[in-house]
Amino acid sequence: MCGLTAVYYPEATTRPDSSGIGELLSNSLAKIQHRGPDYTGVWVASDCSVGLGHVRLSIIDLEHGQQPLSDEDEHIHCVVTGEIYDHERIRDELMSQGFTFKTKSDSELVVQLYKRDGIDLLPSLRGEFAFVLYDSTRRLMLAARDRFGIKPLYYTISDGRLLIASEMKAFLAFGWKAKWDIDSVVHNGDFSDDRTIFKGVNKLMAGHSLVFRPTGYLKVQSYWDITYSNTDAPNAATVDEMISNVRTHLFDAIRLRLRSDVPVGVYLSGGIDSAAVAGMAIHLLRQKNPNAKLATFTLAFPDAGDNDEGPIAHRTATFLGAEEHMVNVTEKELVDAFEATLWHAEQPLWSLLAPGKYLLSNFVRNQGYKVVLSGEGADEFLGGYAWLPVDYLRRSDPPGLAMGLELPSDAEREAILNRIQMATVPVLSLSKNSYTDAPLARKMLGGISAHRAYAAAGSAGAELYNPRAIAVAGVPDVPRAIAEGINPSIRKKAVSGKWHPLNIASYVSAKTILMQAILNHMGERMEMSHSVEGRPPFLDHNFVEYVNTIPPSLKVRPVKNETSGTWAFTEKWILRQAVKPYVTEEVFLRRKLSYNAPPSRRREGESILVPLQAHLKARITRTNVERVGFLEWSLVEDSLTGYLTNPNFPADGSLDARAQLLLYVLSFIVLQEKFDVPTWDN
Repeated sequence: MCGLTAVYYPEATTRPDSSGIGELLSNSLAKIQHRGPDYTGVWVASDCSVGLGHVRLSIIDLEHGQQPLSDEDEHIHCVVTGEIYDHERIRDELMSQGFTFKTKSDSELVVQLYKRDGIDLLPSLRGEFAFVLYDSTRRLMLAARDRFGIKPLYYTISDGRLLIASEMKAFLAFGWKAKWDIDSVVHNGDFSDDRTIFKGVNKLMAGHSLVFRPTGYLKVQSYWDITYSNTDAPNAATVDEMISNVRTHLFDAIRLRLRSDVPVGVYLSGGIDSAAVAGMAIHLLRQKNPNAKLATFTLAFPDAGDNDEGPIAHRTATFLGAEEHMVNVTEKELVDAFEATLWHAEQPLWSLLAPGKYLLSNFVRNQGYKVVLSGEGADEFLGGYAWLPVDYLRRSDPPGLAMGLELPSDAEREAILNRIQMATVPVLSLSKNSYTDAPLARKMLGGISAHRAYAAAGSAGAELYNPRAIAVAGVPDVPRAIAEGINPSIRKKAVSGKWHPLNIASYVSAKTILMQAILNHMGERMEMSHSVEGRPPFLDHNFVEYVNTIPPSLKVRPVKNETSGTWAFTEKWILRQAVKPYVTEEVFLRRKLSYNAPPSRRREGESILVPLQAHLKARITRTNVERVGFLEWSLVEDSLTGYLTNPNFPADGSLDARAQLLLYVLSFIVLQEKFDVPTWDN
């Protein structure tokens, strides 16, 4: 996967000499050495205007492929992170056209494709990647990030220089000083758009490229976006053909991601997504070798009782004949790892999920594995979340009806929708949430609820911030910030009804909870903290482009009980049908449950603090809270006192809502310490 750093000194800026820039790059790379422990390389332009740095995790072409890369004329220089699939076919095509390669590395495709296609090279790249390329003849810098933002890439202008890196901490070596962006913090711009919690630092968004010129001109533009069939567009394929096509596309995505010059494993939980990846991967391997084994890695919580997915994952691994690795984790281990995960996530956290992934990835690396396939992306694009059926119900599904599917009548659909909207939104929440509030934010996206649920999950209410912060940033309105962060052309499709509400909800789900949270603090960042490359087959863009043509009713499938006449909804129905031969019946039938890293429970009558309570009590002090500068101590104090004296233990294994809020508060305390952020004082 690797890590990169880059600097561009435009005209009229003072620049160090070559050795000075080289030292800055080396120090920057030292901050992200965990991303690439196998090799470190730097390149500095002869006029000292540009420097590129790279740390390598060797996976393809182990003996060669060190970076920075260059073309044969030494005009094009590039650093690349991630994996580019189908690279052998593209390489052969380029070589037949007269282009010359120095290595067998997939990353070198970027150099030669740029020579052939210029900035239009991006549609030819398939996989998870981020890169920075410098064309010395044009003095142009080009940076880009893969279609789903699996690989991170940040940029900022500091002392007139453009800085780009895989992680923000790499900027520290250049003298960049972190400061809070109070508007982004209050309105959760890190979750809603291209902002971060730090002033002036932006994420290069998924599916976007950046061009920077010697005059200081900077342009960011989209080269790809998620799209869906129109609401009324007919689909000529039958249901069976669609199931077969889903299976074929997923097999193709997994096959490409099994390609590696080092051992490959699979993350395995108790759900259908990871089980499908494991089952289909083993099927592919055994086509070549009937005795092939595949290592699976599962995070288990033995203290969590029925909320522990370890036993289900064990039964799946046994069914598959996998080489099973079960990592049993305690609450103390999760709590002890929490602050380290913040250094790698570089964003506030409100659960113990990231520490779980952090510990699991550490185990994977200690077992000698560098590459692991994972199941991220299925929920967002195949209707997997428990709160998506409400958006499915907002409109009829003409293509589904045209296929002859038995679906609720308009009257039934509206009755079910009204009943659901009276209930509590089933999502981990930092702030209060319902299906009927935030009317403008809902209207901006055609009336859907998904972004309201995500806003509640990842942001606190106004009471967390002191009056000075609210005076500057205004009252938090994260649902509106999310809606405003969505491309206006997509908002137009939502309001006009051109896209079905479920597809709008899926789009927003991908742009927020997936790309801004899951792929970061529960995915790539935790994997790379231990030099492990995660590969999510469900985020192959060819797979996604196909499943986005499937009628909504084959994703959230209504099923009528013939006895009672009531309707139930099966999430990810078409995926279940496509992968049925490769998973257990238990997994095939199992409904999706929220994935939690459960805390331990204090027995009735006990006064001793559980590890999370003890850690929060020790770290969340008035001094630490007020040092941040924008948090309201009275609210934090009340939450802490209540959680310490009378904690709740939800039946689903999730955290007490006050514990979630306190972890969020602790995040700012820790990030302030680690990034040496001054107290916000407006």
